[in-house]
Amino acid sequence: MNPKRLLGRYLQRSYRFPWVRLRGRRNLIIRMDTTNRCNLRCSMCSMRLADKDPDRKWHDIDPALFDRIASELFPVASVVGLSCGAELFVNPDFGRYLDRLYRADVPVREIVTNGILLTPENISVLLESPPTSLFVSIDGATPKTHAGIRGGADLNLIISNMTELVSERERRRMRFPKLSFSVTLQKSNLHELPDIVKLASATGAVSVGVVPLIPFSGLDMTGETINPDAPEVSRQIRLAGDIASELGLSFNFPSAPSTEKMSSCHYLNNWVYIDPDGRINPCPHWNTSEPLGNMFNNSFHEIWNGPAYMALRDRISRGIYTGNCAICPEMSRSGSEIPKS
Repeated sequence: MNPKRLLGRYLQRSYRFPWVRLRGRRNLIIRMDTTNRCNLRCSMCSMRLADKDPDRKWHDIDPALFDRIASELFPVASVVGLSCGAELFVNPDFGRYLDRLYRADVPVREIVTNGILLTPENISVLLESPPTSLFVSIDGATPKTHAGIRGGADLNLIISNMTELVSERERRRMRFPKLSFSVTLQKSNLHELPDIVKLASATGAVSVGVVPLIPFSGLDMTGETINPDAPEVSRQIRLAGDIASELGLSFNFPSAPSTEKMSSCHYLNNWVYIDPDGRINPCPHWNTSEPLGNMFNNSFHEIWNGPAYMALRDRISRGIYTGNCAICPEMSRSGSEIPKS
């Protein structure tokens, strides 16, 4: 390999330079799960509905399918998240998938976890092929609040696990993964948000990402939704943001959804979710029981440019919103439930 190509590959190694994007063809954001299992049952998670489905088959991704996804998509991806709606660490082969992602030179590599299974053994595997970011779901500054939302999860254990991760990362003199808190904001934890930011700083996190609760149909969670424009909600968000700034943390809260119909959807241009069965979904709010294709049957190119995707893009371009799009939470402040998957 010539020196210029070697330098290009070196610069693209996201564990050193996650902000560098030298290849213009890397424009795809991929969210995927390598399992459909989780060790928790959180109050707002559709996993609770899956437990009631007699046809549900709990399983991990087929390694051959993962390799196909990696071969086709990782070379054109700017961001890959290896966990989305399930818990990565319940898959015993998670280290294999992290390694494949690490070696693909994807600039931004992310993991979301509930933190319970961040054991010393799993931390060691994680640091062998580190993602650039590890987001831990923290929904309370107190053990009681966090456990109430996160299916009885032990906040003290999770904090201990994160502390061990940061300590081991520093011992190895590694920069990544960067630790971040991910908060699902709802009425039950609204007033703990400022203290969650303080907890993040004390634990060694570099950022706190906050998203308002979007309820799934069938979970009876609409009473927990918040209105970001309400005075008290705005005050708590502003206070948390100010504290984050003082502590040197990044604080991320999504901008308000549009109150008018959109003429386009940014997800359709560069975003995709892939479940452990290879099913392709076009946005994070999509009903996964209605995929636009399956990589077990077709290549991603065939699906991306196939009739289902083309029809969806055409409807959106003409301002026609049906099915999932008609209740898109990013288009309305109504707090509508999204259909169960």
